[in-house]
Amino acid sequence: MRILALTSVFLISCGGNSPAQEDITHDGGMLRPPAVAGRFYPCDSAGLGTMVDSLISISSVPHSAEGVIAGVVPHAGYVFSGATAADFYSSIEGNAYDAVVIIGPSHQVSFVGFSIFEGNGYLTPLGEVAVATEIARRLRESHPSASFIPLAHESEHCLEVQLPFLQRALQPGFRIVPIVVGNTGPDELKYMAELILAEAYDQRILVIASSDLSHYPPRELAEEVDLLTVQSILDGDMYNFLETTSADRLPGGLDTFACGRLPIALVMSYAALYPEVTTELLSITTSAEFSGDDSQVVGYASIAFATPAFEPSEWSISPEGREILLDIAAASVRCAVEGEDYNLPDTLPDELDVTRGAFVTLKRNGQLRGCIGSIRPISPLAETVTNMARSAALEDPRFIPVTEAELQELEYEISVLTPLQILDDWRDVVVGTDGLIISGPGGRSGVLLPQVPLEQGWNREEFLEGVCLKAGLGRNAYLGDVTIYRFQAQVFGEDGNTSPE
Repeated sequence: MRILALTSVFLISCGGNSPAQEDITHDGGMLRPPAVAGRFYPCDSAGLGTMVDSLISISSVPHSAEGVIAGVVPHAGYVFSGATAADFYSSIEGNAYDAVVIIGPSHQVSFVGFSIFEGNGYLTPLGEVAVATEIARRLRESHPSASFIPLAHESEHCLEVQLPFLQRALQPGFRIVPIVVGNTGPDELKYMAELILAEAYDQRILVIASSDLSHYPPRELAEEVDLLTVQSILDGDMYNFLETTSADRLPGGLDTFACGRLPIALVMSYAALYPEVTTELLSITTSAEFSGDDSQVVGYASIAFATPAFEPSEWSISPEGREILLDIAAASVRCAVEGEDYNLPDTLPDELDVTRGAFVTLKRNGQLRGCIGSIRPISPLAETVTNMARSAALEDPRFIPVTEAELQELEYEISVLTPLQILDDWRDVVVGTDGLIISGPGGRSGVLLPQVPLEQGWNREEFLEGVCLKAGLGRNAYLGDVTIYRFQAQVFGEDGNTSPE
């Protein structure tokens, strides 16, 4: 009952309804007013600030330094979930982030995809929280399922209730990217996670999934199913989490396992892109602990995702990891050619379990013999290299399959790729460092690895032209209405040489 005494003072009538809701339009100067002040949290700045500070100060969760990259945080009224939410914000108190991406479910409006706010800021009784407008714009324009749906933000509480905690817990200067999620699938969630990670190359990003857990079962059932839901989050497998929490798994008396199930899956996918991630349950409660009603409750949990490897631009594969990957590639090719199954070693370094894209190149007598890869980080790196090596040996349409007689003569080269980065200006392409993807009308796209322009003796413009032609676009299409992405590769082979990212 630790917060009843606190909240009974602050959650009083504000002398009327919450501030009038203005129409949300596409006006670039728009500020979204608070919609649930006075209902979900106090509407006066002094009372709200005191309440949030008190909730954070009484949390028993220690500060987690600066390695927190993401979290799952509840979004009910502060009387019920405020203490649980405060446990997450206590863990990041005093941290500095450039941007906070807040992702929540749509409680009011049904739509497909993502609605990313198109205004300049959100207002709370504590003041304005600026929107990272350039990040929001890039995400809207880059993800095929993203847009701005004003009604999805107008009365939605799940993003708003996180803001006072952010305002009191973080150092000033952060901006937010408000995202409401409608109906969407795992591939769309993963791609949005990749695009958010692209923004983290030169900024410190925090990603929050705003979600409560079970809705309206008796307390005993809520506590049982919430533990299973949380465990599936801690296990880190997004697909298993979505299966475990699907509607067809719901027991009687339960409306949902988690109202922010899709935002949680997105955060899980985002965290999986980082090396050495730890996932920690900070607290788990139900509304019964604060209301005294055990008959129909809502579950809450705070979960933090942290990593010591906060900067994506500094990620690289160690010499030990490179040697293991080369061994994996060779073994995978040998088994594929000989018609045998290949199984990865039981124990691998953590860096090889991170979801990364990679290409495997086979050469014979210095000549290309096969090259297949995945730009998108679709599976753990060791698994990606296993699959790409097999495909390079047997499925490259430019070559006949590798034969057993050739196995001893093959040379292996692996390109471990960084996640995609959005490129605003083609003049920023660095030849020899950047690989490129150019996407144009009709879904046509082309890709070339960083080493290709060096091998061909191309300058920047020739490199861009080459990617356009590979996409089936005009030679100079990069000057027009196309999307340009870049990535880097750490390239290494059996000779021990490696190129930096």
